[in-house]
Amino acid sequence: MSTARPMTAPERQFLQDLLRSAPGKARRRKEGAENALILFALLMLLFVVGWWVINWVSKAALNRDIGLNSPAAIWILSLGVLGCAAGAVVSTARWIRGWKDNRPSLNADLEGGRVIEEHYRFTAAKRFQEPEHGGLLYFLRTSDDKVLVLYDADSQDFGAQGQDPLKSSFKPCAELSIVRAPKTGFVISRHFSGAPLAAGERRELALRPKDWPDSDQYSTIPWSELDARLSKST
Repeated sequence: MSTARPMTAPERQFLQDLLRSAPGKARRRKEGAENALILFALLMLLFVVGWWVINWVSKAALNRDIGLNSPAAIWILSLGVLGCAAGAVVSTARWIRGWKDNRPSLNADLEGGRVIEEHYRFTAAKRFQEPEHGGLLYFLRTSDDKVLVLYDADSQDFGAQGQDPLKSSFKPCAELSIVRAPKTGFVISRHFSGAPLAAGERRELALRPKDWPDSDQYSTIPWSELDARLSKST
């Protein structure tokens, strides 16, 4: 169940902080230029190492020098620089195009002055643990047999710092309220209440990060198929 209501002052402050931290055009250009320079340097390093290896093989097998002191060096170096520069620019352009500009939607949320408050009731929970840092993903079965996905960000932080992810204070309960901004869909707050839900044993998540389900959204995988489709221990 969801209802719209006026935005509170702390909720407005939360969105204003997000808007201030959102990258503008100048920051995007700056970060893009920095990324391109770093990537160009890395590609040039790989190019130089590869050139050295190829030249070593060429001298050993063919007794032919194509290194820095060879007549072909200027052409090889020029092509290498151009190729690395092109690769850095193209890769950076794709990276920048992948950024979503949330500023118009954030402004619309602030101008609208309203939020969506969602209420859930759960009957069961399962948790999966990603293998790289040990972060936990919770799958909560609703009373109408849907599956809501929630990420435990604290467990991810603990794992990345070499600590036990189970130190996280995230504890699912039978009832949950989520407050969202209507245009961006950003979650402003979550609040559990009611009886604690036992999530059972941790299952190792067998998906690559790009295939993880979105947090604070319903899963497309039915409850009965979670283990078979997400876990290695099936």
